[in-house]
Amino acid sequence: MPASPTTPANRTGVAAAPDRAAHMITALEEFLPTSEGDALAVAAVRVQYAQESADEGPDRLRLTEETSLLLDKLGERLAFERTGTRLYEALLSKHEAYGSFERGPSREDIAVILGEELQHFHMLVEQIKSLGGDPTELTPSANVQLTASHGVGQVLVDPRTNLLQSLEAILLAELADNECWETLTGLARLAGQEELAEQCEEALVTEQEHLEKVRSWLAAGQGRSEVEG
Repeated sequence: MPASPTTPANRTGVAAAPDRAAHMITALEEFLPTSEGDALAVAAVRVQYAQESADEGPDRLRLTEETSLLLDKLGERLAFERTGTRLYEALLSKHEAYGSFERGPSREDIAVILGEELQHFHMLVEQIKSLGGDPTELTPSANVQLTASHGVGQVLVDPRTNLLQSLEAILLAELADNECWETLTGLARLAGQEELAEQCEEALVTEQEHLEKVRSWLAAGQGRSEVEG
């Protein structure tokens, strides 16, 4: 597999065809927008939606503030670990399609990380249940996290991206994962959940190993002799 991807023919740029670009602009002038308004009107609608959604969600008045925040963040990690499992499943497909490169990941390397992400998912399900939460609930933080990480999944399932490009996307997910596990450990201790905090610390150690492996594979694929700190 080549270290860098080949550049496909550009079918969307206009710099190479200025005459056609001019025709496109003419068409835009002919077919004007069908409604009046500007960005301020759009912003006003966003504000309205935000205010209306503020009162939505489960009633957690019986929970302490610390436990409510902890359940929100546990839901966030649960959603992310589910996504992480799917990302590594997609990475396996890239490995099968393109193969690896010198000092790159083997199929077994990827499968091991996939299994560990799945283990974290099951651990979080049990911890949410033990705190009286619902693991099927999409918490506010989970919703934000899934939206923020959506692009990573798009890269992994795009048939035009190769293994090295997919690892670059995985790196973004692993960086976020490490930061969030550290946050979750602190929140667990704040809520008096020492056993959960210890499990989160163990998960963080594993995720740090994932991060270092991805960094080393990227360095190898880019021709760098070592991972730069």
